[in-house]
Amino acid sequence: MERNLHQEARFEYSRAVKTAQREYRERTARGERGNLAALDELTGQTRIMAYMKQPQREISLSRVVGTYTAARANSFSSGFMPLHGENSEFAGKWIHLCAIHMGEGLRDAVQVYEYLWHYYVIEGNKRVSILKHFGSPTVRADITRVVPQLDENDPATAVYYAYLRYDKTGRFKNIQLSAGEKYQQLAELEERWAAGTESEEGLNFSAMYLQFEAAYTKVKTPLPLGDAFLEYLKVYGLPVDTTISAMSDQVAALLPQMELVSQPRQEPVLMLAPEEKPAPGLMTRLFGQKRGASVVFAYPAGRAEDNWLGAHERGRLAMQEEMGDRVTSGSVDNLSPNNVYEKLSEQAKDADLLLITASELTLPSLRFALEHPDCLTLVYSRIREDFRLSTYYGRYYEAMFLCGMAAAMATKSMKVAYITPKIDYNRHTADINAFGLGVKAVRADAEVMAVWKDVLPNQPATCINGLLTAARLGADVALTPRYPGLQGITVPERVFSFVARLDGEGNPKEYIAAPQWDWERYYTEIVSSYLNGSLDILRVIDRGDPNVTGLWWGLGAGVLRFLTSSELGIRNAQLLHFMRASIARDSFNPFYGPIRDMKGYLRAGDELKLKPYDILNMEWLCDFIRVIG
Repeated sequence: MERNLHQEARFEYSRAVKTAQREYRERTARGERGNLAALDELTGQTRIMAYMKQPQREISLSRVVGTYTAARANSFSSGFMPLHGENSEFAGKWIHLCAIHMGEGLRDAVQVYEYLWHYYVIEGNKRVSILKHFGSPTVRADITRVVPQLDENDPATAVYYAYLRYDKTGRFKNIQLSAGEKYQQLAELEERWAAGTESEEGLNFSAMYLQFEAAYTKVKTPLPLGDAFLEYLKVYGLPVDTTISAMSDQVAALLPQMELVSQPRQEPVLMLAPEEKPAPGLMTRLFGQKRGASVVFAYPAGRAEDNWLGAHERGRLAMQEEMGDRVTSGSVDNLSPNNVYEKLSEQAKDADLLLITASELTLPSLRFALEHPDCLTLVYSRIREDFRLSTYYGRYYEAMFLCGMAAAMATKSMKVAYITPKIDYNRHTADINAFGLGVKAVRADAEVMAVWKDVLPNQPATCINGLLTAARLGADVALTPRYPGLQGITVPERVFSFVARLDGEGNPKEYIAAPQWDWERYYTEIVSSYLNGSLDILRVIDRGDPNVTGLWWGLGAGVLRFLTSSELGIRNAQLLHFMRASIARDSFNPFYGPIRDMKGYLRAGDELKLKPYDILNMEWLCDFIRVIG
């Protein structure tokens, strides 16, 4: 038996040598290195900052790309196949280990250095060579991480340091992503899992990643392994009990999304207003309009009659009443990122139009959209580029600019405050900046303060803290979210923020103006546009053009309103009416230059205006805004 194994092992060595010789010839013919990479050569001119011992674990053999020293590297081709003759001492040792592998398996862990996501063998080169020859996917390894000095001129080390920051708490070891911000995305996904119902007890994250790699190799994708895994996790979540075969099918279904992600991000084409309805000719009646539609609204948990989600539901009911029997509509409630796919699959599988009212449901909804191409899916979100997932949003900043003008007309102290919760992550700032620019348009010497000291997200009652701080700093007018316990002032129904004069304690004492969403109008226009075929432009993304991504309607479409009180006086009201009409006609853009940010960077030059893409991605504050936080 031993003799037969030895003979078989010698035969395998002969095959491996032929593979090595072919690899060597092909690479050298292209002017490339024919032998293995050697870590000591790669790091010869690099300052090593640390050597860090890592826990022993299974590693992917595809990531084992070299050996530690150049002397060992000459024994193998670039694919780790042996180059020595069959009668050499090296061949004898390789053949002996190969016989053991075929008889009982190679169980001892190899020793490797990990350097920039790849592994270089210190001890166990022949074992790695044999396992690669037989197509084994993994090997158990004792790992020492080699950390290079950060080099700002080397993008690889900059991204690697982003990985090191992620690795302090991250679940997936040695995952290579193409950009530092992708590690932040992965960390946010992991935080969501930890906060959700998914239990991590007993989960082997490294094994999941290795299984995904096996599935990934069966499907040709436009993304590198780590990036493809990130997109997979966004849509499908953790592959806890998913077989490699099922995972391959899921990766194949995700290919259109990966294709979009792999392309350079381009400025989107947005529908800035409802399209004109087609003329009712014979062809339009026959082909241009849809006879009816099943419309489903998707809500996260927490919908109530008088809150933000309740406003969307009122919009649905008003749309249903106006559209009559041409439309059947319904809603799916209590959705979360962990249950949205299952609930939509149960309750929205036959929908023609799906409206997802919360951006936090976007990624898990993408899976539903990929699997239901006949359903047009829109999500309430600023801007995205997802396959079969379009957006609808509002130019809320237009009304906020007018609110800033009204605040400037009302102030006597020449100090105006914008009360807003402090948010730790990068936030959309167009509304704050538009408000400030509105103030400056009327009172160039007025001070604008963004106050978020002690104002907490999702706790509107804490707005009182911001108002008190603003009053102590001298502000006599403020824009504030509506909050519980508001007394002594009459504010229009169904507004979520308003401008008011303040007393010395920061209490609103006189309503001035407010922005207001008209969801009844917005949803009626969306469904009407779907029925008359105007929204078919959003399906262009299925034909390879990712630029048409969503709806971005404002005052001109009637989906936003600007309300004022009589306290401003007739002349101020006339000026505000004129400015509102100018914005609605697109003859005036609130973001008209020159505009500089707090770092002094010129965001809009003299007599230039910001484009929609710049406004939607705005995450900076104007240089004149004073932050109180």
